[in-house]
Amino acid sequence: MARARLVAAPRWAPRPLTADEQDVLDLLLSADFPGAPDLRIQATSAQSVGGCACGCPSIDLLVADQAAPRAPMPGRLVPAELQVEPDADGVPGSVILFVDDGLLSYLEYVYYTDEVPTTWPTTAQLSVSLR
Repeated sequence: MARARLVAAPRWAPRPLTADEQDVLDLLLSADFPGAPDLRIQATSAQSVGGCACGCPSIDLLVADQAAPRAPMPGRLVPAELQVEPDADGVPGSVILFVDDGLLSYLEYVYYTDEVPTTWPTTAQLSVSLR
């Protein structure tokens, strides 16, 4: 039986990822885990279709290439994450990635303060880890 795909309603027309969004996504997908090769292929055609209402840089993702392979993931949360090592003015946190039905769906900046980050950290501030 086919699983229904949960899709958040787009908040804007699909647009290419910004350089910062692409850098963060590519760094997270540089980790080796089951399904990573398929997600890396998807990332080449990923587009942003929405964001978080709180004002943080988290984004809803759409894989534009309909022929992109689906990643065999046992759950929604990718088993790799990025730890944010902020500079003096930065916000500590992590970056996690969700997939729905084997397709990239949400790139989330999880922050650990009351201050909402408005931009992605630089890749120099990020380190990759596996769960």
